[in-house]
Amino acid sequence: MAMDAVTSGRVKIIPERYAKSYLDWLGEKRDWPVSRQLWWGHRIPAWYAEDGRIFVAETEKEATKQAGPGVALTRDEDVLDTWFSSALWPFATLGWPDDTAELRAFYPTDVLSTARDILFLWVARMVMMGLRFAGDVPFTDVYVHSVIQAPDGRRMSKSLGTGIDPLDEIDAHGADAVRFGLLAMSSTQDVRYSSEKIRQGQALANKLFNASRYVLLNADAGVRPAPRPATVADRWILSRLQAAKRAFAANLAAFDFAKAALGLYDFVYGELCDWYLEFNKAREYDEDLSATILYVLRETLLLAHPVIPFVTEELWSHLPQAEGLLAQQRLTAADDALRDAEAEERVGAVVSAVTALRSWRDEAGVRPRQVLPARLQGLDGDADLVARMVRLDLDGDGEATAAVPFAGGMAEIRGGSLVDHEAQARKVAAQRERLRAEIARAEGRLANEGFVAKAPAHLVDAEREKLERLRRELDAL
Repeated sequence: MAMDAVTSGRVKIIPERYAKSYLDWLGEKRDWPVSRQLWWGHRIPAWYAEDGRIFVAETEKEATKQAGPGVALTRDEDVLDTWFSSALWPFATLGWPDDTAELRAFYPTDVLSTARDILFLWVARMVMMGLRFAGDVPFTDVYVHSVIQAPDGRRMSKSLGTGIDPLDEIDAHGADAVRFGLLAMSSTQDVRYSSEKIRQGQALANKLFNASRYVLLNADAGVRPAPRPATVADRWILSRLQAAKRAFAANLAAFDFAKAALGLYDFVYGELCDWYLEFNKAREYDEDLSATILYVLRETLLLAHPVIPFVTEELWSHLPQAEGLLAQQRLTAADDALRDAEAEERVGAVVSAVTALRSWRDEAGVRPRQVLPARLQGLDGDADLVARMVRLDLDGDGEATAAVPFAGGMAEIRGGSLVDHEAQARKVAAQRERLRAEIARAEGRLANEGFVAKAPAHLVDAEREKLERLRRELDAL
């Protein structure tokens, strides 16, 4: 029965490779001695008469009644195997064998998260006992989580001094950062503890806190949060929010917590904070913008709450018209009506242009606040937004200095003497030297017949792709 539960799909084990191990172990059909000689545990409910008869009962009084008057009984001194007792846990804690309201409400449950080393000791036995005594499987999904190893790859151990105290990490970075980091480093394989992922979680919490504070200081608190897009940037962030919701839900359903956490990071840190809020810094916070940005903030807090619950709960308490605890709310589903391919394409071109022009300014040694005369091509009405983001004067004129290509267009810089040509030349020369050195290393590696023949195919392909990319970057210079 326990094997059929998995082969039929009633119980799904994630990752799938552990289902084979589960079935192989049950298929061996070994006997299970359930008694143990331990000080603590559930004492075996069996009483023995002097003539060898055995009486099994819930209490000694019931056993005596079964044996009849005048029969001396001695209870078994052993206790039940820990895993036998634990196998009853899913329903025994809910009042079984009585038909309680709790048993009807919470059995079977949905998900069990467990380690691979107790997949047989505990999980298989819970399925066996649930089917035998409660009449149904105890859960529908079994998630076998990865083991977090020490940073050097050894198992965490107090005796070896390789353990990491999570309370120390919480004191240093915050509980949200530790929670995010553990999710972000999770995998279907064992993983090394990553302090970088913890710091990434801390950066996310700080970024969301500061962004929320900025929005709450500027938006009209009397406006009801709702999608009321007035610009292409509004349409874009509403569309990206729906994409983030859909991806987050899909990753959670697939138990891919790393992708869920890192996808959330990309949306909040990148699209919402680094781009959308920057787009709006010169805008007046009228009713449309206030309604839209408060709606985006509210939905973002709902989306981020499972990953970083503490900072989002605090921010929720300051959100206008928010009621109750954030933990009591339900995340709304993605609204496909708010997806906007045109807005995503247009803003994608804006992001490409801004990124390319900021990189060029840095390479050319242009002072951060210097406004440069320029002409922009290919932005379909969004040139003013790009100009503001990278400090360009589209009406000014001057000597043609550089042409900066970007996805879907080009910028002609007319900076003349405003550009430090010598500094630009030095940076380009240094970049050429770096690229040539990296190209030589990649070519040498691919010329090594031992590497090409013995290395995994994906590593060889990745090295070839890297070499092509480096050559393209050098040609662009």
